Amino acid sequence: MASASDTIRVSSGKSAVAPIGSSRITSIAQVKAIVPANGAQWGIQLRAASTTSGYLVKLKIGTGGNLVGAIKRLSGKSAKTLHDWAPLGVKVKPGQSVRLEATVTAKAQVRTYMRAWVDGEPKPVVWHMSASDSTSSRYRSPGRTYVWAAVPEGAPTTSVSFPATSVHDYSAASAGRISVVAPLSWTSSTFSLAVIPDTQVETNDPKNTLFLNRVDWLTRHKSTLNVAYALHTGDMTNWGWLDAPQIERARQAMARVRNAGIPYALTVGNHDTRAVGWNGIAGSSGYGGSAYMYNPECPGRLGGAECKSWLLVRHTEAFNKAFPLSSMGGVGGAYEAGKSDNYWTTFEAGGTKWLVLTLEPWPRKSVVTWAQNVLATHRSHNVIIQIHHYLTKTGAVSDSNAGYGATSPQYLREKLVAKYPNVKLIFSGHTGAFAQRVETVSGNRVAAFVGNDLGAGTNPLRIVTIDTRTGRLVNTVYNPVKNAAALTTSTTLKFIH
Repeated sequence: MASASDTIRVSSGKSAVAPIGSSRITSIAQVKAIVPANGAQWGIQLRAASTTSGYLVKLKIGTGGNLVGAIKRLSGKSAKTLHDWAPLGVKVKPGQSVRLEATVTAKAQVRTYMRAWVDGEPKPVVWHMSASDSTSSRYRSPGRTYVWAAVPEGAPTTSVSFPATSVHDYSAASAGRISVVAPLSWTSSTFSLAVIPDTQVETNDPKNTLFLNRVDWLTRHKSTLNVAYALHTGDMTNWGWLDAPQIERARQAMARVRNAGIPYALTVGNHDTRAVGWNGIAGSSGYGGSAYMYNPECPGRLGGAECKSWLLVRHTEAFNKAFPLSSMGGVGGAYEAGKSDNYWTTFEAGGTKWLVLTLEPWPRKSVVTWAQNVLATHRSHNVIIQIHHYLTKTGAVSDSNAGYGATSPQYLREKLVAKYPNVKLIFSGHTGAFAQRVETVSGNRVAAFVGNDLGAGTNPLRIVTIDTRTGRLVNTVYNPVKNAAALTTSTTLKFIH
């Protein structure tokens, strides 16, 4: 491992290296570099048996300040180009801090990947560049990792600084932890979905800015992440129908997403309905339970006949006032005219058509029948189902109505997911932290995700990046507070074109 701050001094027409990692066969390396002037190049050398061997990923400033990269195989004084110089979609200038990450994998067909981003920006969810090497000259043995720099002929001697470096072993078991997954690259068939999990505790406190922080992070990086659509899986508030400022905070946060030009669809959670209440609200009796049907004040406020969770959970008046159906993006229809409880929206991305089916929590059977008709009449669309509760915290499909609703997620799986092969993705919240389930249902491969929180003081945001051409899907959970990925996974699905 290199020291906390490595500086390589390079003279005109020369290159130089500094070791940052011990000998490894498969590794991932990341460096932070101060962008040099004078046309100097910088990069990472992997699987190197000597200072003049191995695989080199390198960067330089191209025309107009565009960062460009290349991948080469070194052998003494010669170099074989595996991927020629190409722009990475990042603009930089000398003196800025830039992160470069690279990995080398496999032996039969060696693969080298790289991505780069301005320090402080989110790590790209895809690799910018990759190259394969299956020739007899490929490097199949362990080698060291170096930081590398070069100065063109005629330029003055230049110092290239690397203030931070890291190198880790890479294996399939550690892929999610270190955010190395099967590669994606930005093409016309690639786009991202942003999924916001339960924000109930964030709207509880007027001093809690996590909801705003999250959406501001999303809107700042919508182009970098190529976000085509955003979702919220419900429980926007804790008990907004009793405490109007909670729902106003949620409304203001989502207004920033809308004003940034990101279309979205929002889901009703049980905390967004009259099914949930709490103490500490003006006029409250001091009851401390969350199911409002048991609160002694419920009969006085709503009438005894109404104080049943399966009735209260359908009272969404406050949610609908704050988030009318007209505020959603691309609405095509609704179960009840003008209501945001059950509706469908459409968008196009990656050369494919998409339909987002948003359902009430633990839906009524009549709603599921309506949803069946929506899916049956849109078989050319890839379908996303978003509902507040589907997976348990361990990633199993729940068989419970959680004491609130008319049906269970298992019922939804049987009546919708198992019958309609255009269902591709399912997003839910309500419980647990972050988990996923990829399964084949009636011959159709479906990916389901649950997201809630990452613990106190965090504001997670799921970014799902899809390449519709290859079917590759990369799921990254970001923590905007730390501006870092908390976990990354990947899978492959078959999309409708």
